[in-house]
Amino acid sequence: MNGTRLLRSPQGGDGREGICRVVVLGVSGVGKTALTVRFLTKRFIGEYCPTLESVYRYISNPHDDDDIRLDILDTAGQTTTEWKDSYALWADCFVFVYSITEYSTFEELSRLRRLVESSRHSTSLTCALVGNKNDLVYDRQVTVTQGRQLAADMGARFYELSACDWNQVPQVCQLFTDLHASWRRARGMRDSRQRKSSSSAKFKQAIQKVISGKSSTPKRNSLTGLPS
Repeated sequence: MNGTRLLRSPQGGDGREGICRVVVLGVSGVGKTALTVRFLTKRFIGEYCPTLESVYRYISNPHDDDDIRLDILDTAGQTTTEWKDSYALWADCFVFVYSITEYSTFEELSRLRRLVESSRHSTSLTCALVGNKNDLVYDRQVTVTQGRQLAADMGARFYELSACDWNQVPQVCQLFTDLHASWRRARGMRDSRQRKSSSSAKFKQAIQKVISGKSSTPKRNSLTGLPS
């Protein structure tokens, strides 16, 4: 049975027990909270406080070593002028959300992405791009093609869905499952490189000791067998 609980604030430190930290980003009104709550509880909420930030801990199966463990930071609607470096530094993964009915929310994501990259001093991000509110297709201002193009530019997985549509709950869940899997693969590759680097360094140290030992051993006279 999965478990979800509200944390008072983003927690620091390394003792996270394999928990992946996810930050949900986007301007106010795009459906960040609706998307997060839909994943966590399978319920939809239409009204919430747009200035409230919350961190939720989600564990799919506490007794399974291969379970999904997430800390999800649902940020308040932010613009570039309200940006906090702590968002980028706290997170392992990012979900960038826009509304397909408002092109300005789509444009803002490129700026938010640059802020994340600047804060982390890296352009390599594990992230997903989500076009929300695809139930309002008649009000569409952002095409699927535009969404896919931005996702390709970001190196992100692309999803277009509606957090308010019960029939799309599987897509919402798949979004976070895919993100966790990408994080786990990236972490595995990073750990593997670190182990190889450590092994290589130890090997070089061992070789150096052998070489140093040989150079410090006194040479012996081939006739007398005594040190020369």
